[in-house]
Amino acid sequence: MSEIAFQCNLCGICSEVCPFFIATNNIKYGAMEKIKAAQKLFKNEELNEEELKTIFLCTRCDQCHKYCPLEIPISIVIQEARAKLRKMKKVPEKYNTIAQAIINLGSPMGAPREKWLEYIPKEFKPKEKAKYVYFPGCWSAIRYPETAMASIKLLMKMGIDFTTLNGKEWCCGLFLIDTGLLEEAEKLAEKNTLAFESIGAEYIISECPSCHDVLKNVYPKLFREPSYEVIHISQIINENLDKLNIKKINKRIIYKDPCPLVRRNNVIEEPRNIIRRIAELIEYDKKEWDALCCGAPAGVKPLYPEIANKLAEMLINEAKMKKSEIAVGCVFCMHHMIGVSKEPRILTLSQLLLENLQ
Repeated sequence: MSEIAFQCNLCGICSEVCPFFIATNNIKYGAMEKIKAAQKLFKNEELNEEELKTIFLCTRCDQCHKYCPLEIPISIVIQEARAKLRKMKKVPEKYNTIAQAIINLGSPMGAPREKWLEYIPKEFKPKEKAKYVYFPGCWSAIRYPETAMASIKLLMKMGIDFTTLNGKEWCCGLFLIDTGLLEEAEKLAEKNTLAFESIGAEYIISECPSCHDVLKNVYPKLFREPSYEVIHISQIINENLDKLNIKKINKRIIYKDPCPLVRRNNVIEEPRNIIRRIAELIEYDKKEWDALCCGAPAGVKPLYPEIANKLAEMLINEAKMKKSEIAVGCVFCMHHMIGVSKEPRILTLSQLLLENLQ
């Protein structure tokens, strides 16, 4: 992949669409400067502080991919650059803290194992075998269990034959992948794949868009093709909407597209169909493939909170301007935006739908 970085002709088209150029208006943090820093690193040249910063200031959202005339996978170049910096022991210490929490304890927040059970409603008893396995991901299960609980209650109301891993869940490992720890991510790929397959499930229902992308597209490369398919919670809800008695409300709901869901998995219409059944769907000016990244993933939020928060503020302010509440397809987007502002109200698709059933 380092060779691909040198194919770049430095045309600069990618820079203006990079969310960190949009947030800072500083070309040093645009995608082209990230490629230039990576090229320098791959030539074993010393990087200055700004060059290191621009490599770390990337959520790997893939927005730049659409605009590169040479189709260079810039986020993969960034991944390899971070892996090289890790081997050189030049990554931020916060990278190591988060990574060790995932490797040793199973989640970025290092939560005790019993926290993985708090999202399961008392009325739901996980089975040993089922057609579907619901996988909430770390942020939904541990930090916002009410979001995973809403999805489980909906799946129950729709009559879906499903279960959970019942406390045996482990982080998908996206942060390890984002920051160059691919060998450790391979171990998680094997661990999680075998756990899902032990249930005999035909489908894994993902809550988190990043988990969805990792399970569906990355694990087969790190480990092997699984015996199941991976679908997003919005997809199975959309397929079963007619089983629910939904009330229409007089509200404007703006939808925030999650980057990996739209750009890597083309899940675009299902969330919108759900919102249309409940309220008036409002769109961001930048939507679908061109949706603005929330600015938080891949270690950006803990390393550069002011810049990450600027992107969240832009999303929140546009929702306020359009007099809309916000529906998200990603709990981590919700976590980030709620940390910036308590208004307007922000809900997941499952929460929005559950509270508007008759």
